[in-house]
Amino acid sequence: MQAWTTVGKPEIHPEPWGRPGAFSTFRVYPNRKTPFLADYLDRLLDSARRLNLSWIPDSTEISGRLSSYLSDLGNDYSGLMRICLFDDLIGLSDRPANSDGNPVEGWLLNYRRPEPLAKSTAEKDLYGALSKLEVEKEDWIIIDPKDNNLRETATSNLIFSSGKKLLIPEKFILQGIVLRQLLPHLNSQFSVTRGIPQDSELSDFDEILLCGTGRGVAPLSSLSELGWNSRGDIIFNQVRQIYDSLIEEACA
Repeated sequence: MQAWTTVGKPEIHPEPWGRPGAFSTFRVYPNRKTPFLADYLDRLLDSARRLNLSWIPDSTEISGRLSSYLSDLGNDYSGLMRICLFDDLIGLSDRPANSDGNPVEGWLLNYRRPEPLAKSTAEKDLYGALSKLEVEKEDWIIIDPKDNNLRETATSNLIFSSGKKLLIPEKFILQGIVLRQLLPHLNSQFSVTRGIPQDSELSDFDEILLCGTGRGVAPLSSLSELGWNSRGDIIFNQVRQIYDSLIEEACA
């Protein structure tokens, strides 16, 4: 982990959760391959603007810090990289990508994100709560405390499948970069509807997929609090194949 002040002075990277700021996490593959990095940086800066941070470095400064950090990690590094922008600091950190593709056990979290279109480090009740789980195989499924609908998880977007019919939440969520890359292919191969299911409608779906930077595309195995268990993996295998092809193409 490393951090720098607004004038470039090295600083200790602070605990991000609960501190005002914006963040974005992206994958790094060997030889410093970083699929869709421009999209991640654009969203990071957009989040910073939406959150009205008092200091927002330009993309050139962020790219320079990132390039130096990746160089120190070496060409063989493969994992996750997180960039944080705070009012007085820019921070970088890396960690293994241990959750990629793993089946996920879901747990309900009553929560409503204050600014769904921004990734905010201030949301300690959401991102800080991940420390209570084994993130490699568990995730918080966000259920709105008022509307009782299922919108996204703490780490990923959700895709609900009933056969070849897919329901993908659109409103009140942060549409992730992975979902954004998948959507044109999903629209051409499946029947896609945009909407948010109620908790009482969960039994209508055979499969639920999580898609995000750390998980890639992963299957939800169960959501026991609502009595739901996966009834197959056909759609998961198809969507995962699309995702793997996108990553392979981006790293070529």
